[in-house]
Amino acid sequence: MYRLLLVPAALLLAFAVAADGQPFPVAGLPKLKPLEPAEAAKAFEARPGFRVDLAAAEPLVRSPVAMDFDENGRLYVAEFPEYNQYASPTPSKARGCVKLLEDTDGDGRFDRATVFAELDSPVAVACWAGGVFVGVVPDLWYLKDTDGDGKADVRRKVLTGFDRDKAGEAMLNSFRWGPDNRFHIATGLAGGNLKPADAPDAKAVLVRRQNIRFDPRTGGFEPTSGGGQHGLTLDDWGDTFVCDNSNPIEFLAYDAKYAARNPYVVAPSPVVDVNAAGRYPQLRRISPPEPWREARTRLRKDKLVPGSDEGGQPFGFFTGATGVTVYRGDAFPPEFRSNIFVGEVANNLVYRARLEPKGLGWSAVRADKDREFLASKDVWFRPVQFANAPDGCLYVVDMYREIIEGAAFLPPQLLALVDVAGGIDRGRVWRVAPDGFARPKPPQLGRATTAELVGLLAHPNGWHRDTAARLLYERQDRTAAPALRAVAEGSAWPVARMHALHALAGLGVLTAGEVVPALGDPDPRVRVHALRLAEGFGLSAGLSNKLQALAADPDPRVRYQLAFTLGAFRGETAETLLTALARRDAADPWVRLAVLCSVGDRGGAVFSRLLRDAGGRGAGTTEVLLALAAQTAAANRPDEVAEVVKGIDALPDAERALARQLVQAFASKLPPAARPRFAGLAAGKTGAILTDLLADAAKTAADEAATPAARAAAIRTLGLGSFADAKALLTAALAVRQPPAVQLAALEVLGRFDSPEVSAVVLAAWPGMSPPTRASAAETLLARAAWVTALLDAVEKGTVRPTDLDPARVQLLQQSADGPTRARAAKLFAGVGLARRAEVVAKYQRALDLPGDAVKGKAVFRETCAACHKLEGVGEAVGPDLASVKNRGSDAVLTNILDPNREVLPQYYSYLLVTDADVTLTGMIAAETANTVTIRKADGTSETVQRVNIASLRSTGLSAMPEGLEDKLGLQTAADLLAYLRSIR
Repeated sequence: MYRLLLVPAALLLAFAVAADGQPFPVAGLPKLKPLEPAEAAKAFEARPGFRVDLAAAEPLVRSPVAMDFDENGRLYVAEFPEYNQYASPTPSKARGCVKLLEDTDGDGRFDRATVFAELDSPVAVACWAGGVFVGVVPDLWYLKDTDGDGKADVRRKVLTGFDRDKAGEAMLNSFRWGPDNRFHIATGLAGGNLKPADAPDAKAVLVRRQNIRFDPRTGGFEPTSGGGQHGLTLDDWGDTFVCDNSNPIEFLAYDAKYAARNPYVVAPSPVVDVNAAGRYPQLRRISPPEPWREARTRLRKDKLVPGSDEGGQPFGFFTGATGVTVYRGDAFPPEFRSNIFVGEVANNLVYRARLEPKGLGWSAVRADKDREFLASKDVWFRPVQFANAPDGCLYVVDMYREIIEGAAFLPPQLLALVDVAGGIDRGRVWRVAPDGFARPKPPQLGRATTAELVGLLAHPNGWHRDTAARLLYERQDRTAAPALRAVAEGSAWPVARMHALHALAGLGVLTAGEVVPALGDPDPRVRVHALRLAEGFGLSAGLSNKLQALAADPDPRVRYQLAFTLGAFRGETAETLLTALARRDAADPWVRLAVLCSVGDRGGAVFSRLLRDAGGRGAGTTEVLLALAAQTAAANRPDEVAEVVKGIDALPDAERALARQLVQAFASKLPPAARPRFAGLAAGKTGAILTDLLADAAKTAADEAATPAARAAAIRTLGLGSFADAKALLTAALAVRQPPAVQLAALEVLGRFDSPEVSAVVLAAWPGMSPPTRASAAETLLARAAWVTALLDAVEKGTVRPTDLDPARVQLLQQSADGPTRARAAKLFAGVGLARRAEVVAKYQRALDLPGDAVKGKAVFRETCAACHKLEGVGEAVGPDLASVKNRGSDAVLTNILDPNREVLPQYYSYLLVTDADVTLTGMIAAETANTVTIRKADGTSETVQRVNIASLRSTGLSAMPEGLEDKLGLQTAADLLAYLRSIR
């Protein structure tokens, strides 16, 4: 513990005194010294039965963030000393590099390091063909040593366009070899617009919130499902997991390539949180409080610096989860196989969970109840990544830094207490091994024959299997085919049979003759992979028969994959099987998704098949029918539209309720331009139903005795008709006496109509609107260019005050791509919301000293923050997790509130989306899939747009959290809000 001395004001933050009477600096240098490697090893507490050995340390390595073992057991390490140096007053000139580490005496500790290549900020590395691929934003490089001196003399840029995260925490990372003969690469939160480096004129591929699957032989790539921040892992069967700061274990439930087949599918996010313990599992941290936290708390308690003393205590939940890794080695006891490990860099520990099947996904169940698998008393221990190793153990990449979070997230007075370069010249690689472990002789797979590599596909250590599979793909030795076929047909180990099938595919010699028998493999996981491989073949009679049999497969994961695979085939067989799967498994939302992805332009046919068989519809079939009706309308293919209308017309009167649902779902997605043709087709029952729906909606919308929710629903139905028919009701719904839910529904529906009269309706009601309703009205008016002009006219006339608009929207108007709009906005909103952030932050420091009322602060949160943040079940989890952010201290939180653009993580940028109907939406991307983008607008509402309907989408470079919140927060209100955030446990 420390005690503080009273010192002259000029030295107030300069010195403190430790308990032993020795002074230590508070500003600029760490107060707890880093431990030398031998001492750091003693600071670990591992699960009983395990030990931690040092495999490498400084000066051989410094600031390591990634590593990969080559086929001969040598270790390539990516070093990232540039991390956080942007925030240093005296940035280090140290440059990143990739090092090659070797254990020359075989004692299990690397003793020789060669700088393989110097690079700027390398963050990922993977071995290939005697060299390495290295992630160096914005590029992916291939480096190779051809003259044997240990240094790369081949440097080839392969891909370009990866985006940079200023903090360095969320860029491309985690290159992992998959059973499909591809590297799976996480793009982090930054994502990018990728293209081959040697094709500058090629169209860039957007990979925001998606990962990529990369072919190292051709340089080709394709987007796949993604998410997470830093960390990606595959299990033995290729199931993929990612993590982010607060969500340690997330499962990718489907491959985005399947959703991309049908651009009209509204697909849920593939990222599923499977951590059974949730975000707050009470981690068993054993390290002391960070020195800067303790120093800050002491200074505050003694009133030597402003602010409350809530900080300084270790916290027991995830705020820095990284490097998620499935253990696939053979050195640990069998019960540890397929366990999943996560580094918690902020708590100096390694978390472990067991993967247990749950439905079509997984549940990650905490494995260590009263302790963590590995924890350190050393606050400098930063386990950023892991690797399954040739010796079967789990290796830990320890970046070993004083501070691991983005420095710009700390306010200046806090940065004065730390050294952002602390540990820049240090770093460790640790080996976690079971007690009594005897390290085997390092492998020499580079010298293995092709036959020996085939044999290794059945090795119990996943590293050996992956490396053998990679080398087979590298060598392209087709003489391996007979041995591979023998493994695929006769190996006793299912995972070897799976690898052999993919190896045959990688050599280009896989035939339907190997795939069809594999579809009947006794192991369902092999059948799943055989289905994926079957997508490359035509629908022969033999394959067709197998697919029909699999529609009744006892394993739901096989049927799930079959539903996706059927999208690769045409013809009646595929339609019949998709219908059968919808009847049997539609109760599961993931199977419904797979069916909808695969119907493609056969939506009308599958819709008719399901609709005709009323007695055979199972649970969830109605949801499939509604989705098919909606996506068929959105696609607007005349033959499918006609088939849907015909099907609805043929429904018996006993199913009129279903018919009404189907008409509403269909009409809601039909493009306005297609409505005249639809009116001609729907002269029968379908047209009559639509007429009845609109008549009923008009009656309920006008009925002030009805509940606001019922009226709001009815108003939304009015959007299925014409503006002329709905105008009077929508105008009345905006009257000042109407409930907010009714007003907001009217604004939502008005925004759907492309009529110049809409702006007049909205602006006429503006004076009587409450601030929240005005926020939604502004979003409506800003959606179309003509309405923006009308809004600016109203500002000019004084009907709308400049301060009525959110500062963020004012800023966007002032940055409009349209010159006249930009000029008018600059004049009309001169001085609005443009206070200098540094001055605002300095002014509001007084709020840190005021006593706050947590109860009042909760009300402030509901009104001001809940549209994007969620706490205690209130609000929307769109923005950062405030429960974790608050552990940085109230001063940091206050800075982030008042100066949101000081540093913005990529997922919290504001975007401008323009549809093909010239509608503009502005806000944060709340969700994103291969098919859709969901924009969270400033008024707290969200809108999902199919990618096929997006004309343009660009980042504003600004935080979605607006500047200017001080206009809504007085000093006492800010103090109340901070008190509430501190009260959260």
